[in-house]
Amino acid sequence: MLTELPPLNSLRAFEAAARLQSMTLASKELHVTHGAVSKQIRVLEDYLGFALFVRLHKKVSLTDEAKRYLPHVQAALQTLSSATSDLRRLPSKPQTLAINVLPSLTINWLIPRMEQFKSRHPHLYVDLSIGDFTVDFSQGRYDIAIRSCTAIPKGANYIKLMDEDLCLVCAPSLAPKLQNIEDINHVTLLKHTTRPELWEYWAEKVGLTLTQAQSFGVEHFYMLSQAAASGMGAALIPRFFIEEQLANGSLVIPFDAPFTSPYRYYLLTPKSPCLPLKAQTFIDWLLEVFAPYRH
Repeated sequence: MLTELPPLNSLRAFEAAARLQSMTLASKELHVTHGAVSKQIRVLEDYLGFALFVRLHKKVSLTDEAKRYLPHVQAALQTLSSATSDLRRLPSKPQTLAINVLPSLTINWLIPRMEQFKSRHPHLYVDLSIGDFTVDFSQGRYDIAIRSCTAIPKGANYIKLMDEDLCLVCAPSLAPKLQNIEDINHVTLLKHTTRPELWEYWAEKVGLTLTQAQSFGVEHFYMLSQAAASGMGAALIPRFFIEEQLANGSLVIPFDAPFTSPYRYYLLTPKSPCLPLKAQTFIDWLLEVFAPYRH
């Protein structure tokens, strides 16, 4: 057990001041104040029980004890610096990061962006799966999950990623039939079967009474976007999910009727005060790419 180790910050201050023979120059090199260097050296002198410097007008000189001590301190600091540098140059060991994400978010949004994460962190092997079930982190299958819900998630730590901003879309061929809000009652309503209430929420928000009984249901937003693009009817889909289709014209917004649904997207992690570095690395990246959508 090492019982005679002096404070490391004090050693750095002593080494710099002794080498440069100046407290002022040492403070500039260490990017601290003159007073901070003086304080650290006093701490070291108190610890050792003898003076290290003779203070002169514009510089300092070493006492005999300090002259004997300095080369040992420099050698020790150099050993630490070299060992740390060598360790940081070693390739990181491969690690697996298990992530479970909503199908709609994975297919059109996350996967096209994963190459950016992979190129930044090649030592992390991402095991990406899809799901919309309640995640039990106690089973140890996943490090991170992304879910959408109308209430704050329980049983996990969470970060709100974004609200769900929906836009009404259809195929270009159907757009002429949708000149205003009332025209919605004359086309087929494409419904997300796990969120069948979205059309009612939207209608209440825009002040429309829905009378159209003809509908067609699908389970995921990906299927919903494909059905809308094929001309089957009008759909309410998150804007982030159909950016590419809006850009290439396969889907259009016939009239402006924006709507924020009751659903929000959350990033979930196990309930723990400290996350593994691999998980925090992915979260930092994800928050960066989600930044344009957060409000």
